[in-house]
Amino acid sequence: MNDRETLEVHLNVFGEFRPKLGAGHRQAKYLFLGNSSPVTQLSVLDQVPDATLTVADTMDLWINIQRDELQALLKRIDGLVLNDSEAKLLAEDENLVRAGHAVRAMGPKFVVIKKGEHGAMFFGENEMYVMPAYPTPRVLDPTGAGDSFAGGMMGHLAALDRCDPQALKEALAYGVITASFTVEDFSLDRLAGIDRGDLDRRVAEYRQMLTF
Repeated sequence: MNDRETLEVHLNVFGEFRPKLGAGHRQAKYLFLGNSSPVTQLSVLDQVPDATLTVADTMDLWINIQRDELQALLKRIDGLVLNDSEAKLLAEDENLVRAGHAVRAMGPKFVVIKKGEHGAMFFGENEMYVMPAYPTPRVLDPTGAGDSFAGGMMGHLAALDRCDPQALKEALAYGVITASFTVEDFSLDRLAGIDRGDLDRRVAEYRQMLTF
């Protein structure tokens, strides 16, 4: 269930989408380039030259049809978020540990590999670690889990206004927990029903679960 087969892709308006950022957004300190064409991502990156931290997402489609453009992007960002099959495809290596290190060597300072129900792996210059998924007993729909993981991660870093190794580790935990709420219902329904207190309480449970 962790592997998907893409039958068709219809980009429609996103095929040639080139966002034009307003003056306020051009001053963003924490920039997340959501999954889209690397050309589009580069066009946004060019509009936010003073960002403190830039992180991008990608998928197998862009690895297959815009690898050169993706390689150019990787040399300009701080972090990359992708799933396990995409990391293996990009690195051309079926061993996930080797693939993670290989992708990081392509340019980003760190790589986060999402592993679905098995959590996430972090690859930095000086450390590598695994964050397990939160044991959620009620799973209705995994759609959007990866995006909410990235949102939780980036949101925590922006709230701390830091991106040191400890902040990154905490941010991954918040990403995992945000995703754990997402899968408990359809669409945004579960996220719409929680507040920061719910998130922090589950993070505390998660922290206790990992302490031994």
